[in-house]
Amino acid sequence: MSVKIASAAFAFLVAGSLAAQAPATAYIVTRLGVDTVGIERYTRTNDKLEGDLVLRYPRVQIYHYIAELGPRGEIRSLTTTVRRPGTDLSAPPTRRTVSAFRDSIALIEVQRNGKTDTTLTGRKIYHGMVSPTLSTEPASYGIYEQTLSSARLGRDSVVYALVGPGNGPTPAIILRRRGADSVAFSSTFFPNWTEVARVDSRGRIVGIDATATTVKTIAERVPSLDFANVIGRWAAYEAAHGGAIGQMSPPDTARATVGTANVSVAYSRPAKRGRVIFGNVVPWGQVWRTGANAATVFTTDKDLVFGTTVVPAGKYTLWTIPTPTGAKLIFNSETGQWGTDYHADKDFARVDLIAKTLPQPVEQFVIGIVPRSSGGVLRMAWDDREYAIPFAVK
Repeated sequence: MSVKIASAAFAFLVAGSLAAQAPATAYIVTRLGVDTVGIERYTRTNDKLEGDLVLRYPRVQIYHYIAELGPRGEIRSLTTTVRRPGTDLSAPPTRRTVSAFRDSIALIEVQRNGKTDTTLTGRKIYHGMVSPTLSTEPASYGIYEQTLSSARLGRDSVVYALVGPGNGPTPAIILRRRGADSVAFSSTFFPNWTEVARVDSRGRIVGIDATATTVKTIAERVPSLDFANVIGRWAAYEAAHGGAIGQMSPPDTARATVGTANVSVAYSRPAKRGRVIFGNVVPWGQVWRTGANAATVFTTDKDLVFGTTVVPAGKYTLWTIPTPTGAKLIFNSETGQWGTDYHADKDFARVDLIAKTLPQPVEQFVIGIVPRSSGGVLRMAWDDREYAIPFAVK
């Protein structure tokens, strides 16, 4: 089959086949390693998409959405409510968002517990076609599938404005066909963010690989799912553990007094979750945020010496370049940024870490500061690796 014919066939399948199907409910399961972190179900008719996205972290929340569709499948309006399991459906939801998209202007109204949130309610300007976002991680794949259906995607890429509440910039989501059964969803907000969707012959998403993003999830379409049972089990687990489960990578701080110096490292702690970490989740030879979420922050109130490198008192972000035989630890002078915002021109110093293979894997990433006489050791461990470096107070 020629490229042009294959491209046209793919565009026809994606654009027309979903509308031609009798309404059917789709189920999506999203996992991070071996843990299920989200479930979704949605049903599409010619003029409406309705679905539920349930996320487990940091607490179980149910996002119910209804999208009004235009003649080519474009989303003309989106109403979303957010509730906790078991709440009274006659009471106002925790959050309700109504968005209408008209002529490059989005009219957005946000209510919290029945009261208008004036900081998020208002008009938002966008250009071109629009794909609304629920501002969740993982995203709604029902909305992804609807965006793909309306894209008429051929050989070229298609750009949508990614519109949601808030006063920040409006990023774009870019759809690129990678083959007859594969489409990439990329974001301009995070330059390296790409999710790859596997698509069947009817234009339905059958899987999403987000391992190239910071979310690191894998989603899969399944034939059926006992939605109520999953929500009930998650809610019961929360109740048994005293409330919300918390973040997938919770924050922590390592502190120690080393000689006359007070040293601390503020970081987040991702978990292994059945995955191979180094050389996989954390690629060899690439700069890693040394944790998760916001950039890891190293603070000392005295000058320290790592090998022959003097690190003056102050605040730095820590970054790591792991390799199979060792690693580089980077002290960067920029602070306050997210963990994806690394700028090499702000590097203060790079020092060598000592690598060690552990006999038993460490489930959750940990950083420690161990005092030793007039100095100490900065140590980090995850999965089957430990990286460490001694230091002294100047």
